[in-house]
Amino acid sequence: MIDDNLCDPESQGDGLIKAKETKDKKIKIKKSNSSKDDIFNKKYDLPENLDSISSVVDDKGISTGYLLVKARDRRDNEIYAKLGEKELALGRCDALAHFAVKARLTGYLSPKGLRTLAATVMECVSEEVYVASHDGYHELMLKGQRYGFYVIGQKAYFFTDAPKLRVKVVNENAFEECASGDFDSWYEAIGKHLVGNPYALVSVMAALASAFARAFGMVTPILMIVAPSSVGKTTLQQIARSVRERADKVDDASGTTNGLRLKMECSPDAPVFLQDAHKVEDIPGFMGLLFLVANGGQRLTSTADQKVNAGTALSCGLSLSSEMTFMEMVGNSKMSLPEGFSARCFEMVLQGPYGAFHKLPKGVKAHDFANALKRACSENYGVIWAEWVPAIAERAEKVRAWLPKAIKEAEAELLDGLGVTDRVTLRLVSGLAVWVVVGKMAVKLKILKFKDQVVTDAVRLVLREHVNRQVHRSTPIGEKVIKIVRDYLDRNPSRFPAIAMFGRTDQNNILGYTKGSGHDRVYLFLPGVLEDLLGEKFGLQTALQKLADAGYLLKNGEGSQMQVRVGDQMRKRFYAIRASISFDGDMEVPAQSNG
Repeated sequence: MIDDNLCDPESQGDGLIKAKETKDKKIKIKKSNSSKDDIFNKKYDLPENLDSISSVVDDKGISTGYLLVKARDRRDNEIYAKLGEKELALGRCDALAHFAVKARLTGYLSPKGLRTLAATVMECVSEEVYVASHDGYHELMLKGQRYGFYVIGQKAYFFTDAPKLRVKVVNENAFEECASGDFDSWYEAIGKHLVGNPYALVSVMAALASAFARAFGMVTPILMIVAPSSVGKTTLQQIARSVRERADKVDDASGTTNGLRLKMECSPDAPVFLQDAHKVEDIPGFMGLLFLVANGGQRLTSTADQKVNAGTALSCGLSLSSEMTFMEMVGNSKMSLPEGFSARCFEMVLQGPYGAFHKLPKGVKAHDFANALKRACSENYGVIWAEWVPAIAERAEKVRAWLPKAIKEAEAELLDGLGVTDRVTLRLVSGLAVWVVVGKMAVKLKILKFKDQVVTDAVRLVLREHVNRQVHRSTPIGEKVIKIVRDYLDRNPSRFPAIAMFGRTDQNNILGYTKGSGHDRVYLFLPGVLEDLLGEKFGLQTALQKLADAGYLLKNGEGSQMQVRVGDQMRKRFYAIRASISFDGDMEVPAQSNG
């Protein structure tokens, strides 16, 4: 259980930095004996509407070579400019001129005036600041101490104590879509229907987890909702999207790879929703993006001077929908999915009694229910995110202490009775446990108004469905390997004669042999045949391991091959596959043997 004290945190001060202060103190410049004092007015002061000048440092407290200048425009709105010190020193005042126009510094709008203003700006630095220029989670490492905070719009919510270094939010591209409705209206129209509808609840928890992951060092899976058309995939995405933003529509995944990357980069530590992933034209490029998201990585590029440049890290939470699984999307292409991908992406195949739903309001049909939810998502949105981020930031210290034990308990709850043994699924469960923990925390904070068990049951249901789809208790990649081998055998039965025919038939037409009968019957693949069939697509060792994990690969010595006697004096090596691989997946899979 979550510590009840989680909802009664000790005070952390106000927990936020306001980017738009009502009144900043004006910087007064003391008179010096320097002959340069003639650059100031009679009061030896900055221009009346120029409020502050700060030196900008990076996330390690090192100077960036830029100044942050704050002023007020004609309507008394705060405006900022980030000016390069080198450019000012060399008299390159284009950026300064643009700022002077916006700030009504009309007395300086001449080449001489701009040079004078540049000199003033460079001499009147009052402090060092870190500039937070985008929504999402930020980290500072100052003198060996780590500071973390989350920016929403023009506010920063600290997950740690505030640093002595001033943090300034200048978020020109802030996500400022106003919330609609209030918490009660969202809950009445959307939230209460999460109970009894595990697919919708899992979708919401995955969205909430995107703000949670980096702040607490957690890895959360990509969510892939899979179902045929008109089953309710988009409705589930709209429900989850309403947590943060207006959700009357969901963007398509059919854009260019660069366009999709930009969208993901512009939503750090927040959920991104893309529908119809099966329509993506550049499958390799799209999968590359997913790998980066799954690993929180950066795309490395080279500059003109042959230096390595790291792009923006993809730290968004990602929710996709598709009519096809990833393995189906890859299809018969030469591209393969690394094993680790199955551990970082959870495919939620909709198979509820009403498609996307397990429970409908009394007297309401599934179609009408989905339409009502869609309307609600366009009228009630954003209020949950505005509650969620400040709440977890305020309690960050207690959450951080509670998490390790909570994750272990969630993993145990999910795995209880499922018989999961393969390492890939176990890694996936670790990610799903984060969703459980996020859901329990939302319950404790009264953002979700139901019991912890509802959260656990929802994730456990989708996990159980996932495990049951792997009929051989394998992974999606393992299932694909088995299917390819099965189909290959079904297409070529005559090209696997009995081992007794070795040397007596046309070897050019032979793919392998058979040995034994009944339940003991095995296919003996010529090594090159199986290696060509599986190696390029999956990697030979990965494919062989999947066959072994499912109990179909037999061997009688070191390595993955079986040594078989052919004739009186000769032994040959084959890949030995149980003939039961050709049977339907609803039969009991035989236990692995070493032959």
